[in-house]
Amino acid sequence: MNTYSDTDLDAAEAIIGALDSRLRVQIIWRLSIRDHFVHELVDGLGKSQPLISQHLRVLKRSGIVDSERRGREVIYRLVLPQAADIITAAVKLGLHARDLQRSGAEPTPDPDNVVQIGHTDVPRGAGTEEDPVGQVAHAPAAAAGTPGNTDTIPSPAPTPPVPNAFS
Repeated sequence: MNTYSDTDLDAAEAIIGALDSRLRVQIIWRLSIRDHFVHELVDGLGKSQPLISQHLRVLKRSGIVDSERRGREVIYRLVLPQAADIITAAVKLGLHARDLQRSGAEPTPDPDNVVQIGHTDVPRGAGTEEDPVGQVAHAPAAAAGTPGNTDTIPSPAPTPPVPNAFS
């Protein structure tokens, strides 16, 4: 199983953070179809020019889009078309999750409706190199104990010292 470095995770965070806005997702989707002048995005999305420009700066800083001045106007293009693929995968995954919540059914893999992302060959908590205890990420008490001993609960954090002015 891959272990990602801090540099790898920083790169992922930059892309995911740039996608953390409905308006930026809409901009990326439009740019995945064709390049747009800023005024076209303003008119098409019904938002103000300063707001669109602010979101385009975020997308440009993340490396997803780039711009080129053409006379008095600026045209934006999608540099990473894979960003639109991430949006498509997120839409499919979100719809699948919503359907599961509404139906109350147990999750079952459906390769036709859900894009497989990440490590699908090793189940969570399977005792991998990254997770020797075989616990899921939200079980810190079990993970802190010795392997095989799930009764161990770590000591709570020490109480911080009280400043003299408060005693």
